[in-house]
Amino acid sequence: MNWKQLLCAGLSGALLLGALSGCSDQPADPTPAGTPAADDIAYQTAGITRDTVLYTADGEDVVADEYLYWLLNAIAQAKNSGYLADDTAWEEEIDGTPTSDYLKKSALDNSKLYAVALSKVNQEGVTLTDEDRQTITSQMESMASTLEMYYGVTLQEYLDQQCISQAAYEKLAYEIPMLVGELQTKYTEAGELTPTDEDMQNMIDTEGIYSCKHILLAFPENEDGSAVTDAQKAEVKAQADALLAEIQGAADPIAAFDAVMNEQSDDGRNPETNELYTPEGYTFLADGSMVDGSGSLVSPFVQAGMALAEGELSQPVETDYGYHILLGQSADNEDTRAVYPNYAMNRRIDQWMAEAKVETTAAYDALDPKAFYDNMLALAEQWQAEKEAEAAAQASASPAASEAPAESEQPAASPSASPAA
Repeated sequence: MNWKQLLCAGLSGALLLGALSGCSDQPADPTPAGTPAADDIAYQTAGITRDTVLYTADGEDVVADEYLYWLLNAIAQAKNSGYLADDTAWEEEIDGTPTSDYLKKSALDNSKLYAVALSKVNQEGVTLTDEDRQTITSQMESMASTLEMYYGVTLQEYLDQQCISQAAYEKLAYEIPMLVGELQTKYTEAGELTPTDEDMQNMIDTEGIYSCKHILLAFPENEDGSAVTDAQKAEVKAQADALLAEIQGAADPIAAFDAVMNEQSDDGRNPETNELYTPEGYTFLADGSMVDGSGSLVSPFVQAGMALAEGELSQPVETDYGYHILLGQSADNEDTRAVYPNYAMNRRIDQWMAEAKVETTAAYDALDPKAFYDNMLALAEQWQAEKEAEAAAQASASPAASEAPAESEQPAASPSASPAA
């Protein structure tokens, strides 16, 4: 399972439309007549003002200002997946669905998540604090600084390239995720996300969560930096076999395992106390990622751990680090219980999404993804030309450019030069 975030905590787009370029030979006119506002990119690219309602989800309006960001994102993802290679590709299908319909549905599903979450937040009366507002302001200022420093674009230029206003960006990237976090806190404090033992076991079984302790007998590090030899590996393997036999022959194998682990394991230790960093072992998913989000485990370790029943010992398992002896244990532990509220909240959101009532408008039905994209490309070209012209003007107006050499220092005219050249 992927421990997905409730909502994304920061949107990302294709800077300067780099991931989108090159799909249209004949971009449409990006400036429809009668533009209502010079900065309304939605109108310039889709022919609808940014406040045009495209659909409602559980009564929450989703306007062009928010939806078109996701449509542009869907097009970028399709291109990155090998679709939309040329104009004719727009007439094809993606996963059995006409391309335009597929892209519009993808954008609707992404934006719907935010609309549904906001509807529930409003029903619960959750609002942002002054501290939340200050955090958003600080984050936007930091973002503006990063864009200027590393990409040479202003915040407004970046947002224009994503076809989204700053207000809509702040709403999607920060406000709604913060509000959902506050809503989760409210549910938690009310005890609504506190699991029973049955709830925990259902999550463990459904998501595939495993846990085990291990004893690591590390391969030696050769002073000359050379790779560990087969003979060295065999020596460590023999030590692991002997330890395993000792543990299995003990009156209480689990207690014996713990004693050997704490005394001899080469896993990470606190240099001051010499205690293991993870004496309780590792709790992980089938892809190797740890439930607490602290990292991931190597595949041989994961495969061996998944095969163990609670209280069962593994044979020595070889990884790049050495040989491991694993002990299976219950996945219902402190780490797993700590992530249960996120899991339960995600399940609620999934249910909200499944039950949400969506009603599209005529403006949504008429929206043409290819025409919108062509217009975005044309605007990108226009913006790039304007930046190049501005840079050239600044260069020609610089003191260095204006300090022309004296007449005696002027180079002689080329024999081939002429007024008409």
